[in-house]
Amino acid sequence: MYFLNNLIQTFTIALLSFFISLSSAYSSPPTKIAILQNIEHPALNATREGLIDELHKLGYKEGENLTLEYQSAQGNAALAAQIAQKFASNHSDIIVAIGTKSAQAAFTATKDSKIPVVFSSVTDPLAAKLVTNLKAPKGHVTGVSNLVSPKLQFKFFKKLLPHLKKLGIVYDPGEPNSIALNTMMEKTAKDFGLELVFATASKTSEVLTASRSLCGKVDAIFVNNDSTALAAFTSVVKAAQDCGIPAFVSDVDLMDQGAFAALGPNQTDLGRQTARMVNAILKNPEAPLPPVEFPEKTEEHVKKS
Repeated sequence: MYFLNNLIQTFTIALLSFFISLSSAYSSPPTKIAILQNIEHPALNATREGLIDELHKLGYKEGENLTLEYQSAQGNAALAAQIAQKFASNHSDIIVAIGTKSAQAAFTATKDSKIPVVFSSVTDPLAAKLVTNLKAPKGHVTGVSNLVSPKLQFKFFKKLLPHLKKLGIVYDPGEPNSIALNTMMEKTAKDFGLELVFATASKTSEVLTASRSLCGKVDAIFVNNDSTALAAFTSVVKAAQDCGIPAFVSDVDLMDQGAFAALGPNQTDLGRQTARMVNAILKNPEAPLPPVEFPEKTEEHVKKS
């Protein structure tokens, strides 16, 4: 009897081990999410942090059911293209592209593989040629825009600075977001009696010089969703302070860098919104991509005196 019980126990353990190994062999591999970001600065970093935190809340755990890879293009379009190609070659389940240049790189790299690309903090996905239809994306790209109407921003600035007549805009001419926004702002500025004066900076090291070139020409300086200028926003603030004028910004996370006022979406919330879209696509990969989304709310911040 002892021998028989021992034999049954041994057989049971062996059978359980077999089924456990069989289950492991056929269990789903971890979901591979790759994140490509234009450049390191507080706004885009907050978007990424919100994205990852929300993914964790949705049940994605690194080391368990999630493999997460992140790289920054450091403001370099050629590097963005290389990273995007690497993510595509690694057969990522989905690529999240934070910023327009990274989204365009991811779009190009995945044309053949059709790996879904979800962008975040892209102001004008139509102008960037990421989608042709905001409500029903027909390709493999969709995402969350950070667009806020210039009308809301100018109304806010004029309320704070009634004498505002000339507004300086620092932007990167190679940033599609900024070109689209400049066109929108020019159309809207007339309704507020504003004249826009533009200064270009193609890289962060040029932002200080561009901002200083506006001294004596404008009543305030504004940076509106331009990744290059936002990444060097302390230079904008320094130039504005030297000129004795305020600096406005579209990124509420940059208030602690010396902005006088900001009106824009909460970038962390924007990342969370993006994560929910990513989850919806992963849960139902055969469904059409969801429509492009916009910020669920905006915030107003003014420097404390």
